[in-house]
Amino acid sequence: MLHKVIKKVLMCEPIHFSSLNYSINPWMKPGKINKEKSLKEWNNLVSLYKSLDIEVEILKQMPDVPDMVFSTDQGIVHGGNLLLSRFKHKQRKNESKHYEKWFQKNGYKVKTLPANLHLEGNGELFFWNDLIFLGVGFRSNKSVAKAISRFFGKEVVVIEIVDPYFFHLDVGFFPLNSNTIFYYPPAYSQKSQKKLKEIVPNLIEFTKTEAFGFCGNSVATDHHVVYQEGNYSFDNKLRHLGYKPDPVDLGEFVKSGGGAHCLTNILEETYES
Repeated sequence: MLHKVIKKVLMCEPIHFSSLNYSINPWMKPGKINKEKSLKEWNNLVSLYKSLDIEVEILKQMPDVPDMVFSTDQGIVHGGNLLLSRFKHKQRKNESKHYEKWFQKNGYKVKTLPANLHLEGNGELFFWNDLIFLGVGFRSNKSVAKAISRFFGKEVVVIEIVDPYFFHLDVGFFPLNSNTIFYYPPAYSQKSQKKLKEIVPNLIEFTKTEAFGFCGNSVATDHHVVYQEGNYSFDNKLRHLGYKPDPVDLGEFVKSGGGAHCLTNILEETYES
């Protein structure tokens, strides 16, 4: 069994996050985000990553793009390449140019998708063993699967999202290691649930409380799991599986539908037994 060890991530400092003034998912609370508290929460997450020996690259947020803080949505890093996201909603489209500039400046070769395809980065896509899980339904379209398969040279398993509260795959779907995945069944179609049961040896259901507590938006590294604090049943499950829970409060970011995974674009990682 293999587990992920994260070496380097890219994050975006939430200087303008509290300016959020639109709603494109059921979690969003325009005008309710506390700037000082969100900065404190974000800095606590950065400090936690550094304590876990993760190098953190930081991009400053630009005005008028409050959701720019969710760096995992911006694109998928694969080696020295970046597959840049193509956002569905107009409110998020301007985020891409700032990330594209950063990746180009830092030596990444940027690839783009055809104009008719939508994909919102690692919010929708997980590499898992020799497969790619791809979430479709609310933000990414099913037809992007072929392009993803060609680009990465891997088989793509399409997971159909049916609940708008779980608009991205990473809201209710959490691969812990090469053997175990947590997921919230009601978020996905019956066909997709059946696929997962056939593929994943140890498929564990989130309770409703865990799912709506943002446990699916956790980050695993080197037998540690960074997750939204207050989810005690999830904490116990992780300990039973041999992992150390590292809770962190990211409640201000939940007000826009994001958590630890959303705030974290993984640049470098290894897999160890």
